[in-house]
Amino acid sequence: MSSLERMLKVIDAFSQDAPVWTVDQLVDELGTSRSTAYRYVKELCEAGFLAAVGGGGYILGPRIIELDRQIRQSDPLLTLGRDLHTELLPQVGEGVLFICGLLGDDVISVYRRENPNSLDISYSRARPMPLFRGSASRVILAHLPERRLTKFFLYHRAAIEEAGLGGEWEAFRANLREIRAKPYLTGRAQVDAGVYAISAPVFDGDRHILASLTLAIPEARADAEDMDALAEIVVSGADRLSAAIAQLAEAAGARAQLTQGTTRRAG
Repeated sequence: MSSLERMLKVIDAFSQDAPVWTVDQLVDELGTSRSTAYRYVKELCEAGFLAAVGGGGYILGPRIIELDRQIRQSDPLLTLGRDLHTELLPQVGEGVLFICGLLGDDVISVYRRENPNSLDISYSRARPMPLFRGSASRVILAHLPERRLTKFFLYHRAAIEEAGLGGEWEAFRANLREIRAKPYLTGRAQVDAGVYAISAPVFDGDRHILASLTLAIPEARADAEDMDALAEIVVSGADRLSAAIAQLAEAAGARAQLTQGTTRRAG
């Protein structure tokens, strides 16, 4: 693990259940030397990622809030997702639309909109959720590169088997291959009781998995209606989101080439 990775582990230690840490606690949690922990904390405080609260304790700092504001204003998944959700919500009726992205060994909801409904779903914005349960997570997992999947299987074999995705590597690969072969994935009460979900993959400009678009509806509604029409809406929305992100990436690449060309001519 690099020095930067170890420093980022300091930030990862802070959570809703443990919002305040001392240097001594971080030493025990991360297994670093006391001098290294002090150096990391000092550098993170100077950058605004941590802040002292007295008594030797530290909390996450104001730079986190600044970055959250920047993400809300400029993250393509959010800016494009807002417009897409505004258009799709009238078509889907009772339910919740949300976008999830990959964060380490979890997925995290980055944007959520809903019509009036009685659902109580766990996918609230910025809350990490398990990677192996729920269609929103599994549709991302299935499209990850095999090298990364191998690592996931080695580290999370028990959780993968418990989730019904296979206790052996070949079974795990086969299950993910089956998911990839379909344009969308459904899940029934895999994360929250009484919830039926339809998820489709969202790709970046290089066709690498970036996120998932999910519609969650009451399970009773799924039993009473034909889900093909709703699945088509979700798949179409995910495809449009992928295309819009690809256009942004292409435009950014064109600007970079123009800048490089201007710099070479100036040189």
